[in-house]
Amino acid sequence: MTLSHDRDDDDGDAEDDDFGDDAGPSPEELARIRQAGPQAEAAVDALVLRHCGPAFAPVADVVGAALDAFEAAHPQLPYVYLQMRLADLARRGVVQVQGDPMSLRRAQVRLAALPGKDAA
Repeated sequence: MTLSHDRDDDDGDAEDDDFGDDAGPSPEELARIRQAGPQAEAAVDALVLRHCGPAFAPVADVVGAALDAFEAAHPQLPYVYLQMRLADLARRGVVQVQGDPMSLRRAQVRLAALPGKDAA
């Protein structure tokens, strides 16, 4: 996937990003997501978790690291499905998220600390 941005960063240079920060899935994307079965869900969860570590990292980094493999394996699904899976993994206590996982640039994620272990 080629990314293109249309915002200015702090140094005044135009920065391109196809990812609309805080944008939820469109109705068309939701329809495709609803067709994803439990096998796709488990596969995407495993893919996302491979890119999470013990220290907090931006959700954008996790999604970006997983994106090529995700698009190759699930071309019918929109990338926002990765963020939705992170949100579900957080609800289940598998990962910890600071912020809204739908906010790529503002949220951070890490693997949940194991009971009895210190978090990184």
